[in-house]
Amino acid sequence: MSKIAIIGAGAAGCFAAQRIKELCPGAEVELFEAQDRPLKKVAITGGGRCNLTNSFEQVGDLREVYPRGHQLLKRLMYAWSQWDTMSWFEERGVALVTQEDECVFPRSQRAMEIVNTLKRGLTIHCGRRVGLDDLKGYDAIIVTTGGSRNFSWLEDAGVEIVAPIPSLFPFKLQASGLEQLSGALVLDSVAMIGGTKFRAQGTTLITHNGVSGPCILRLSSYAARYLAEHGYTAPLVMNWLGDTTEEEALQMLKDMAKENAQKMVQNTHPEQLTSRHWEHLVQRAGIGKEVRWNGMGQKQMNRLASVLTSDTYQVVGRVPHKEEFVTAGGVSLNSVSSTTLECKTRPGLYFAGEVLDVDGVTGGFNLQAAWTMADAVARAVAEKYQ
Repeated sequence: MSKIAIIGAGAAGCFAAQRIKELCPGAEVELFEAQDRPLKKVAITGGGRCNLTNSFEQVGDLREVYPRGHQLLKRLMYAWSQWDTMSWFEERGVALVTQEDECVFPRSQRAMEIVNTLKRGLTIHCGRRVGLDDLKGYDAIIVTTGGSRNFSWLEDAGVEIVAPIPSLFPFKLQASGLEQLSGALVLDSVAMIGGTKFRAQGTTLITHNGVSGPCILRLSSYAARYLAEHGYTAPLVMNWLGDTTEEEALQMLKDMAKENAQKMVQNTHPEQLTSRHWEHLVQRAGIGKEVRWNGMGQKQMNRLASVLTSDTYQVVGRVPHKEEFVTAGGVSLNSVSSTTLECKTRPGLYFAGEVLDVDGVTGGFNLQAAWTMADAVARAVAEKYQ
């Protein structure tokens, strides 16, 4: 009988154990978890509802949602895709629902339903911090310890590590008056790091000290290493009108001027923006409170169009975020097989989940990566040790 040890009883670890038991029923699988209970992160993801995957219907290219590891996942998802994930949970009695944004949740909206399904029938030793040398009696060891920032124990074993850095975090901005709009949402915005190609689109939330929301979190993921290297300082360029160009914005303003000639500029705003946000932008364009639409000069029109589509703020830091347990970095993909995720320098040692240099944006993509990689390892282990 094969003995398999899994270090880390999170999403990837528990799913790998379940798949090994399905593919190789005779295997003895044990999980070792340093925390006091398994699947802690799964229990709180998605606000306690567990966004377990995504339909990918709005994803044209995997690099859009996986800044690191998209090529690996493209290959592995042929064997285990989001559809396989949904089928697996549904076959075990978990009813699922796909939201308008394509995020998939249990219909019950309870993460514990996912937790209980994943740990069912598994042998899990909690409060047990183990290293590779503690598991010499096992045929295979699978490391699924997540995005830990301490990889020295793996480096000591000769595993190549890419320095871990935070991903998925809000931006702290230099005070500009924007913070006075805390709580305001812009449903369709584009955020860019000035002077780079990093760009994201989606909903932006204005906070008491900067900006957050799906658009900003996605941008932080794309630019994670760049921002870390630059001390989390950079120009942030916001297009508050989404994909609207400056020329299109100018035409929109001209149309608004015709329709509202006698009204104050700050009292008539585009439907995409709140009145408070519009007032802030009008002021940033240098347009006084008493200026009417029919009193706007061409230069003022041009400035306002520019502010609407390329409003620039200064990022002065990152803000700790509840989802910042997603990290970029970890075990280098160069050090593992691209099909089995077995360590190239230490046969019998496998990796899955966020311990690898693979990470995604918000929306269920990180958990899908965990399921996909765990399945790849389970297949490899079952084939080799059955």
